[in-house]
Amino acid sequence: MKMEMETVMAELKLANTIAKERVADLAQRNGEPSWLQDSRNAAWEIYFQSPMPTTRDDDWRKTEIDNLDLSTFITVDPLKNKATKAPAMEILQSALAKLGEPAGLFVDDYESQTQFATINPELAKQGVIFLPLTEAIEKHPDLVKKIFETGKPLASDDKFTLMNKALFNSGLLLYVPKNVVVDGPFVSAVNLPVGPTGQAVFPRVVVVAEANSHVTVVSAFANTEAEATDKSVTGTTLSNSFFEITVGQGAKVTVMAVDKLSNSVFAVSRVRTHIHKDGVFNLTTAGLGGKQIKSDIETIMVEPGSHSDIRGVVLGDGSEHFSYNTIQEHTCPDTTSNINFRVALKDTSSSVYQGIVKVDKIAQRTNAFQSNKNLLLGTEARADSIPRLEILADDVKCSHGATVGPVDKEQLFYLNCRGLNLKEAEELIVRGFFVQILDDIEIKGAADWVGDLVADKIYK
Repeated sequence: MKMEMETVMAELKLANTIAKERVADLAQRNGEPSWLQDSRNAAWEIYFQSPMPTTRDDDWRKTEIDNLDLSTFITVDPLKNKATKAPAMEILQSALAKLGEPAGLFVDDYESQTQFATINPELAKQGVIFLPLTEAIEKHPDLVKKIFETGKPLASDDKFTLMNKALFNSGLLLYVPKNVVVDGPFVSAVNLPVGPTGQAVFPRVVVVAEANSHVTVVSAFANTEAEATDKSVTGTTLSNSFFEITVGQGAKVTVMAVDKLSNSVFAVSRVRTHIHKDGVFNLTTAGLGGKQIKSDIETIMVEPGSHSDIRGVVLGDGSEHFSYNTIQEHTCPDTTSNINFRVALKDTSSSVYQGIVKVDKIAQRTNAFQSNKNLLLGTEARADSIPRLEILADDVKCSHGATVGPVDKEQLFYLNCRGLNLKEAEELIVRGFFVQILDDIEIKGAADWVGDLVADKIYK
């Protein structure tokens, strides 16, 4: 009885803290319409009743979630100060140097407490919308309402996804009308707050590509070097992001997502994508730092001819922990998917990759492949790989593979003998290990950009 009472009190403390601060407060202070307030409240009610995940849950194994006391976090205020030019974020500048002129640029900079957003005027004339989510709700309420109605709380939503739906305090909307082909990438960068107390940010990003449109998105989450090395920074920052992507009939959406975070950031993210008839979705994610990174990449092929290609590169050092879950759902006939994750770990860093391919009974002629390879650069590094197939159809072609192993000492010896020191040799080996993933990125300049970030992490 005492234990039950303590559990109830803990949940009440959590509920009072978050509900009092944000759920109603966000809606009122932002002047949000009643339908959005109802959406927040609906998510909150299910969130409140949902159990907190633990390390005993398959999706959260080895992630130190038990020590994450949500009641201690202060949710940050939405950024309302508009910058006249893009903040000088290091990761943003390095991206633009490789990617070239963007089709649009969005920045949330919590260091300067400013927000910046711009779009190529010619694209705006074609009906493309690229706006901070708060502005999109104000200027395009009917469109956002329609999108949010399709994103109502689901039975499969975990506590953190529901938390984002209830408490999102930043984010953007990218809407591409049918038949519009966008050449350059839309670039989004978030400079997370880091300080002496725990702070929480809840970005919600919505991407809608209508029929026969093409669009590219580059997303980066980081925190500044000064904050990353400041010894006075003792609090943990919680970044809980939710990406909702819709790929219309015959449309193509290409995404590059990078996390380059310090040891004071706990990042949780979910990317949920629905792909319609003959649609194509390509996603490459790069995990290059963070105290803990927990990422769920959920892709649903909802109509025949849909295709998804999910790739990942992860480089860990120190005591960093990475957990990536990919969920590929084939719900109809004649769909294809490909997953390829590569993980390199140094020091005592660790990772867990779980990949599941689900094939419904009616999803005949599904073609799905899943691969995860792990390279251990340190004797105390650890990688777990858990690929799974759930196949109910009988006319399919599905396979998976996984490997975990140390770096080849003969390779290191050979490179050392050729004059390379240990870090130079490690960089060359890791780049070679990642090359298959990076070379397949369709975004011009993205492979060089991520390769440079990998080198920076090895040499830091």
